[in-house]
Amino acid sequence: MKTRALKNYDSSVGVEVYDIDLNNDAEIEALGRLVAEQNIVFIDQEITPVRLHTIMKSWGDYSKSIVHDYLHQHKLSGRHWRNITANLGYTTKHVEKDISDAVTLVTYKYDRDGKPGGLFTEGELDWHQDQGSIDDSPRIIGLMSVSDSINSQTKFLCTHDAYDSMSSSLQSEIKELYVRHKWFVGNVAPGLNDIQQNVVKYNLCALDGTETRLYSESVTGLPGIKFPSYSFDGFVGMSQEDSRKLYNELKRHIFKEKWMYTQDWRDGQIVFMDQEITLHCRPTNVTHGSLRTMVRTITYWNKLFPDAKPYDLIRYNGKMLTRDEIISVIDQARLEEFAREEFK
Repeated sequence: MKTRALKNYDSSVGVEVYDIDLNNDAEIEALGRLVAEQNIVFIDQEITPVRLHTIMKSWGDYSKSIVHDYLHQHKLSGRHWRNITANLGYTTKHVEKDISDAVTLVTYKYDRDGKPGGLFTEGELDWHQDQGSIDDSPRIIGLMSVSDSINSQTKFLCTHDAYDSMSSSLQSEIKELYVRHKWFVGNVAPGLNDIQQNVVKYNLCALDGTETRLYSESVTGLPGIKFPSYSFDGFVGMSQEDSRKLYNELKRHIFKEKWMYTQDWRDGQIVFMDQEITLHCRPTNVTHGSLRTMVRTITYWNKLFPDAKPYDLIRYNGKMLTRDEIISVIDQARLEEFAREEFK
């Protein structure tokens, strides 16, 4: 396995890997540890979605949002969840059965009944990370271009260099702050239809009032910021005015072109990216008729780093709740939302 610098990119983390045997277990483990250190790793080597799934499952257990997980286990039920469950099923309908619990398609394609064949269909996607509204053990996404990806892009931004460039006083303030989250329809993906908006909501911000640390670290201890790009509702204990002022200051520090890596996709390429202190976006406006299809797999790191286990508690309105407790709150909120929908 060899590495070289990513093109047009000045961050201290992130590399391209080449001359690697993706069927060799020792090299796969070395790759995983490199991804954990570098946060953004590009490989221009075609493999199947099944092989990507196998590689990442060797690094850690599969990760899905808490709502999607409970729906999959039939721990959430009732009429108020039926449409959500059906819509979620569309994102894996065309994935091989053996890996459909772990792999999601990202595509505009629709079936004959007009149902989406994947996640994030229309439009651009603003800066985001997976499940950013709850604190959990660090995770990794493997994003692979499958077909018709030419002329499309994804941008990646690890926040470590931005954090490292800040004054010690600002770093200290960041370490003390918690972010309050709220779902804003259209923030991350303004072009999505109602079906897709619901799927995305229960992945990214299932419940208003969840809280996360602003400061965070990658699985290898690299310091950075878990930046609340799409669900920011203020900092806990701070006024809205002061929260927005600090938020805008952080944006000015973080979103600099020199720290952004742009992937100009061709079919058969992969980018692995950290989900704790790294953001990504899709500047390409995917429109009707686009056949662009990507595969997305998300895992924890616990098989390479045994201490990196999923968290049992989630912070909500200043309290720490178990997963079962937070699901109960989400279920009640969804029931009330469903009642309003039926009343209309």
